[in-house]
Amino acid sequence: MNAEDIIEALNRALAAELSAIEIYTAHARVIREPGVAQGVLAIRDVEQEHARALAGRVRSLGGVPVPPGAPATVVGRAAGAVTTQLSTADMLLLELSEEQQAMIDYVASIAQIMDDYDTLDLLEEHLVDEMRHARWLKSQIRAAQARPVAT
Repeated sequence: MNAEDIIEALNRALAAELSAIEIYTAHARVIREPGVAQGVLAIRDVEQEHARALAGRVRSLGGVPVPPGAPATVVGRAAGAVTTQLSTADMLLLELSEEQQAMIDYVASIAQIMDDYDTLDLLEEHLVDEMRHARWLKSQIRAAQARPVAT
């Protein structure tokens, strides 16, 4: 990958992180289980750090980062708003799918980048975070599915 391709990949990752932030924020507001809501907010905070780091890396490579409010962010906000009527387990499943896609995207970029070790280090750190998020979400989904539904 050349620098232009790397900037494009980083901006795709940034757009996905911004979208996920919107989804996590919306879900945390409506999840009734305080521990789960706190966990979702903690993941959101890590995703915000990812977004800052990705934007910084894009700038350091001479690019212009995708801004908050870009189409991906709006899509994330809409997805978050639409899905707040779902059960906690279903909201967490949506979040898990976001994490799984992020893992796929990070691995694809890592596989393609040859000589930009600063970007590789950044993406590898983010990949590990996404894996941790997915593991936590899976445990919460199992627990939510086991809880009786309040009527």
